[in-house]
Amino acid sequence: MKIFLCEAIHQNAYDELKKYGIIIDDFNQIQECEVLINRNLKMDKHFIDQCQSLKLVIIHGSGYDDIDVDYLKHQHIHLCHTPEYNALSVAELIVTMMLELSRKTHLLQNDYLDNQINTVAPIAYLGHEISYKTFGMIGVGKIALKAAEILKNGFHMRIIGYSRSLTPQLAQEYGIEYCACLEDVLKEADYVSIGTSLNEDTYHIITKKELSYMKPSAYLINTARGAIVNQDDLYYALVNHQIAGAGLDVLENEPVESSHPLLQLPNVVYTPHMGASTDEALLRVGLAVVDAVKKYKNGEICEHLLF
Repeated sequence: MKIFLCEAIHQNAYDELKKYGIIIDDFNQIQECEVLINRNLKMDKHFIDQCQSLKLVIIHGSGYDDIDVDYLKHQHIHLCHTPEYNALSVAELIVTMMLELSRKTHLLQNDYLDNQINTVAPIAYLGHEISYKTFGMIGVGKIALKAAEILKNGFHMRIIGYSRSLTPQLAQEYGIEYCACLEDVLKEADYVSIGTSLNEDTYHIITKKELSYMKPSAYLINTARGAIVNQDDLYYALVNHQIAGAGLDVLENEPVESSHPLLQLPNVVYTPHMGASTDEALLRVGLAVVDAVKKYKNGEICEHLLF
């Protein structure tokens, strides 16, 4: 069996993968491959048509908004993903961004190295604590709930959340406060974390209107998908201090140039889609991918088969 893999996975997972087939990384041979492992490939109709032998696509992670799912179904190609295995790593990045923005560590280091600071404990860089503040979730999935657990247990934060699937009963089970609408989260939270998937309903759900609901002292954290937020509106809100800052692991069109307007702002912390990029998460996800390949080869159903 030939397996298409054009991006790196954890070395231990790669070594296991070799047991189940021939690994191909040449796009000129893609028509020969029965299985394709997708990390960041955009798979439109034209791309899928080149994959003449393809039977299964395995997502190295959870998101598949870059794939023409309807056409994949039309071609009778199966799709599975590997969700939840990277939740802890992304959750830890959310907390990291909250702390970095609140204590201005990114500014302190940059300005110190630029010789703009010549004293200890400069009052101009006064930060604030995140403990006992309110953490608001837009989307209440595994990543958001893991971050909420860390923040509730470690920083005694109040946790509130909204999603279309969240009910008061589920919120009680999760140990969080239920919000009936998006606006309630935006108005009450000191930190708003976006954790919803990208689809037609969530594209640009955060615009100038939604940002206007937030406190001037509040921060927006986005580790989900860049297109959920209207970037022009976010830039306006940040420049005009309508919100205090933003932590962004994703932007709408990636990769982005270093000259991107949002990256020039002192109240923005940016990482280039690194939320799941830890050794531990890559190993867990990589081994889950290998398990899916193994099950497929043995005629078994993949654990997280979507269709």
